[in-house]
Amino acid sequence: MSSGELILILIVALIVFGPTKLPMLATHLGILFRKINQFKDQLSTLWQEQVNQIQLHENKRKAEEGDKKYSIKDNDQV
Repeated sequence: MSSGELILILIVALIVFGPTKLPMLATHLGILFRKINQFKDQLSTLWQEQVNQIQLHENKRKAEEGDKKYSIKDNDQV
């Protein structure tokens, strides 16, 4: 967003809400953006945990397959 766009948005907000309600609006917008960022961070953390769980299960499955292959070969050699 360019500075010209930001100035235009501020002018429109000043006209629509008036100078007395503008600080209250800014406060509520700040709270809203903070909550959105917290939600985004929580969602990102949850997503990463799920990806890690999937990778862990896949790695365990591959390790178990490898163990089975080598245990069969070891039994054949005995």
